[in-house]
Amino acid sequence: MADASLRNAGGALKEPKTELSNQPPALTAGHALFLDFDGTLVALADHPDRIIVPALLLETLAVLERQLDGALAIVTGRSLESLDGFLGPLKLRAAGIHGAELRHDPSNPTTDVASLGDLAARLNARFAGDPHVWIEDKRAAVAVHYRQAPERQNELFAVVTDIVSAQGSDLEIISGKCVFEARRHGHGKDAAVRALMSGAPFRNRIPVFVGDDRTDEDGIREVQAQGGFGIKVGTGASEAQWRLSTPVSVLVWLRAQLIVSGLIA
Repeated sequence: MADASLRNAGGALKEPKTELSNQPPALTAGHALFLDFDGTLVALADHPDRIIVPALLLETLAVLERQLDGALAIVTGRSLESLDGFLGPLKLRAAGIHGAELRHDPSNPTTDVASLGDLAARLNARFAGDPHVWIEDKRAAVAVHYRQAPERQNELFAVVTDIVSAQGSDLEIISGKCVFEARRHGHGKDAAVRALMSGAPFRNRIPVFVGDDRTDEDGIREVQAQGGFGIKVGTGASEAQWRLSTPVSVLVWLRAQLIVSGLIA
């Protein structure tokens, strides 16, 4: 059977340092920066297609990516196709679908990923006509969004678990903010960070991970194990050493890195 546990951060979680007392450390030319997308760089919306990407964010990412000699990557649960649709024409190094997709070089095409068979069709059939549940087929993962009905978390988890468990033993269910997602074992933001850090331009740099959700704890733990630091966005316990309150706070911190470097006034 599939691993039907609600997968979240392991180990003891703690309250990171807050921006009220300390800003996270400044980035240097020796850092590598890994950024979650939804809830970290952009505010969450009632539907993943309705997020708003500020023009200032695109400008900031483009300049910061050049400042770090390319050692900046978006590590997201979205597919890279979806990510590029919001960031275009900017195209960055990235890991999509929690690491199932990897883009080491923005100029190269993303490797195709294997689908989860008919799982999306089965979930769509089960929730057909339900206006509060939306199924997202990412091929290498299938997400069940319920942002419009958070009170149904337990009910939906039980239904999703039954359907995913019948699909096969190589799948696990992870949970995020009003979303359950089925994916193959072995994918995760920790593995994505390790893969990106293994090659240029990330190798031998000090890694930093910024994220807001349970799945980001994998990435936060990984960079801290490699001697870097994590930044938790929003409320809730985390293993990150630092905290910023909102995506706006993240943008302010990113802009501050450019000011310190003299790249903007």
